[in-house]
Amino acid sequence: MRYIITQSQFHKLIYKYLDNLFTEEKFEKKVSPFFSNNNWHIEIFSDEGKKLITYFWYGPGEYDDGTKHEGIGSIYVHHELVDTLRSNLTVRQSKILDIISDWVSEKFDVDIDEVEIHPKGETPTIY
Repeated sequence: MRYIITQSQFHKLIYKYLDNLFTEEKFEKKVSPFFSNNNWHIEIFSDEGKKLITYFWYGPGEYDDGTKHEGIGSIYVHHELVDTLRSNLTVRQSKILDIISDWVSEKFDVDIDEVEIHPKGETPTIY
């Protein structure tokens, strides 16, 4: 049986799932000691202690081609979180990542420019 729900209901469903997954709010904000332009990151752990999302903020600087930027926000989402949502809700990966990005943006009042999935068996390098 299939049900039709609105986009806002769908977003609320995933937001509720994420809120329930992170009820203990095990969030750790760390400032990078290696860079001087205000780089920091937030590690988001599930209630079981598994790191599922990492948000990075790279302060104002320059891209590799020399053009300036006002700062870049990136998140890395663990593949198991994406796989769980995709398999239970039968929705494309990019949509799941968009909704997770929106949740992180609202939860922490941060900007997100880039979203990536943790490669299977690896975690992103944290500076």
